[in-house]
Amino acid sequence: MHVLAEEWPLLSFTLLTQLSVGAYLFFVIIRSLPKKVDRQLSILVTKRGMLLIGPVMLVALILSVFHLGDPFGAYRSLLNLDSSWLSREIVFSGLFFALWLVSYYLDRKGAWNQIVAWMNVVVGLGAIYSMASIYATSIKPAWTDVNTYLAFYGTTILFGAVASMLVILLSKEEKTAGLNSIIKGIGLVGLAAIIVQLIYLPVYVAGLPVSGLAGLESASLITDTYALSTLIRWVLSIVGLAMIGFAFYRKIEPKIQFKFYYTALVFVLAGEFLGRFIFYATGVPIIVG
Repeated sequence: MHVLAEEWPLLSFTLLTQLSVGAYLFFVIIRSLPKKVDRQLSILVTKRGMLLIGPVMLVALILSVFHLGDPFGAYRSLLNLDSSWLSREIVFSGLFFALWLVSYYLDRKGAWNQIVAWMNVVVGLGAIYSMASIYATSIKPAWTDVNTYLAFYGTTILFGAVASMLVILLSKEEKTAGLNSIIKGIGLVGLAAIIVQLIYLPVYVAGLPVSGLAGLESASLITDTYALSTLIRWVLSIVGLAMIGFAFYRKIEPKIQFKFYYTALVFVLAGEFLGRFIFYATGVPIIVG
């Protein structure tokens, strides 16, 4: 089974949105820890990352519009806001970008506003929930499981953890004891996001056959056709996160530091991309009638 060509923009949209929301979440958290690090320092080390969130989210929104088939008629998807998770996803995603513009403008003016920032965190997490709910309410047993929410929020947290650690580590600001403590904590959160998904994975696969032939086929795809791909997916994500931790604790030479960190980022991105590909490829619909 292959992921259809028209699903690639959708796959990319989900990952880029989760990257944007996850990074924003962690940047806001870092800026909300005055006892750990001086407010001005926390703003300085995350400023470049805050700038990059907008362009990434904009690309995600463009991909989502073209996935609808008729870009000029995309507004019609907003007409069912009261009953459609797709409509809610679009509204929350667009609002997240709009509030990012506001928060970044305030940041550039030296008037960073925590209230606006945390409002946007809630909006962003709402976009991820709406996104996951589209699949959780489908006719594909592999998607109508809590695993969908774990996967989407897991990727959001892992992306956010990796992005925030790299932004801090690659900044030119002095790495104080407070910043080092934050990096360690973020790394543990990223690791926890992986562990939770791995713990639930066998439970998820074992429960699929209960959903009938479609669920049984999905389970077979995960444990047979995509078994190696699934293993590689988790190895890439774990190794990427571990590389960042290794470089942080071993204090590797500045000459190779950048290459090391960017390689780690590529590993994590590749792992999550492969994981999302498997998510789409193993979704087998229930045959009705």
